[in-house]
Amino acid sequence: MVKSPEEYFNDQDFSIKPQETGTFTSAERTFMQKYLGVDEEELLESMGIEGGKEQQPDSAEETVAEEAMETVLRRESESQMVGFFIGDQEFVIPTFTVQEVIRYTEPARLPMAPSYVSGIINLRGRVTPVVVLRDILAVHNVSRPVSEGAYIICRRQGLQIGLHVEKVHTMYRARQNDLEWGVEFNADSDFVCGLMKHDGDLLGIVSVDKIVKFILR
Repeated sequence: MVKSPEEYFNDQDFSIKPQETGTFTSAERTFMQKYLGVDEEELLESMGIEGGKEQQPDSAEETVAEEAMETVLRRESESQMVGFFIGDQEFVIPTFTVQEVIRYTEPARLPMAPSYVSGIINLRGRVTPVVVLRDILAVHNVSRPVSEGAYIICRRQGLQIGLHVEKVHTMYRARQNDLEWGVEFNADSDFVCGLMKHDGDLLGIVSVDKIVKFILR
């Protein structure tokens, strides 16, 4: 029996540790300084997220260089992907970038943030930005309201983010010859690093790494 994406991620042990009081990663600090501004401390306190105002050294886990997502995909003979929909368009991301899939919950709004960052949520004590994929990928054939769907929770380069999608679909196993690189796609190609072939269709592989770098720069 094939597991649903939700069942698959619920069965994994990602050893997600609660944030230690008074510590943020450098990526979290960069995000907060850029998007939270002077209201940072008050907003975090209202959400139950504890952390000092002073920069703390990153943990050993965060200082280890993380191999690029695309490098891993190009090297492996077979990769597992999770598929999801935005409008009538399906995309995939590799499961090794994903921690879990959760239902939509209303984020705390950030008035100065662009439309593709709808706010932040408190997930196990960590500052978790919510990225609206239909906006950042410039997918326009969307009918469902933004207040529905699911979050695909990823953690890359020291930042935990929730990718807001319309519907999580299924799991795929892709061989290396099922993947294509350097091909143009009809969504924003800045965030699509390749294509996966499946039953005659081409599904865009969304680069979580590129999204994290973009919202932090």
